[in-house]
Amino acid sequence: MGQEEPRSALTGWVLAIIRAMRTEGVDTSTVLQEIGMDPALLEGGYSRYSQADVSKLWRKAIDLTGDPDFGFKVAAEVRPATFHVVGYSMSCSATLAKALHRFAHYCRLISDSATATLTEVQSEVLLEFHFDTGGAPPIYQTVDTVVASVLSYLRWISNERVVPLEVRFSHRPASNNEAHWKFYGCPVRFNEARCCMIFRKEDLERRILSSDEELATLLDGAANRHLEQRMAGRFATRVRDLMIAQLPHEVPSKAETAKRLGMTERTLLRRLKTEGTTFADVLRQLREEMAFQYLQRGMCLSDVAYLLGFSDNGTFSRAFKQWTGRRPSTVNRPDITPRQAAV
Repeated sequence: MGQEEPRSALTGWVLAIIRAMRTEGVDTSTVLQEIGMDPALLEGGYSRYSQADVSKLWRKAIDLTGDPDFGFKVAAEVRPATFHVVGYSMSCSATLAKALHRFAHYCRLISDSATATLTEVQSEVLLEFHFDTGGAPPIYQTVDTVVASVLSYLRWISNERVVPLEVRFSHRPASNNEAHWKFYGCPVRFNEARCCMIFRKEDLERRILSSDEELATLLDGAANRHLEQRMAGRFATRVRDLMIAQLPHEVPSKAETAKRLGMTERTLLRRLKTEGTTFADVLRQLREEMAFQYLQRGMCLSDVAYLLGFSDNGTFSRAFKQWTGRRPSTVNRPDITPRQAAV
């Protein structure tokens, strides 16, 4: 596969951070100049900043405000333009459920470093977040902010205090998590295998007062065009995102992935071949990378095997050894990477 371009995020997302910093009395003009971020980009919603610069901005914000709960202030600044055309289509959706479906489907437009999947299980709906910054794990405040921003926006477009059943984070808790409990209004758990919000299905059936599905569909067309342009030459990444959406409930299949992409299996395989890869290669790489993430968190083999769609521990262990030449039990330190384990 060709070299993938650096990850980036929409300027609307950065603008929410900037507004929150200004509220705290920070001279953002000076900060942007120090980091080397062009402030002129903030004037156009179609522009993007590199993920590296966004991370620098976050570290500056945390350092200058001295507020460990700064992420909640950013979430309060989220408006339709923060999510570009996706935000407007969400606000025009008939229900909160449809709004969340749109957010999950077009998440790659907002940031290259985050994807979201929406899964219905009986009377509950699980919105799961996946973060991939292409290097070091994201600082926990950015994860907190993404999750809080989605909930804050649902509350804004519905004009109601939507409360999840439960929120889970894969990172360690901060020293004081009172702000989390106060904001979410539900149990918040840390050091979990997955980062997600769980809602009652009936709560997401609430109508949005400004709903206009005809307009939302038109906006979907614009979002689809932007997504196609953004993902040009990165078809394997789109396939990978859909594989994540299928795990752990089922082993990702060519048939289901092609169906979700609205194409035939033959077209799916042909487009992957054009990028120099195969369906099996994308799935293997995804499972290997996720396996390392889970194992380095200290998760037990049975949980890892389940989350990656393996039938049992033995099947997963054999696959892992085939990938890396080592047993899963050797991956118990954060300083071991997939590349090192394969040596």
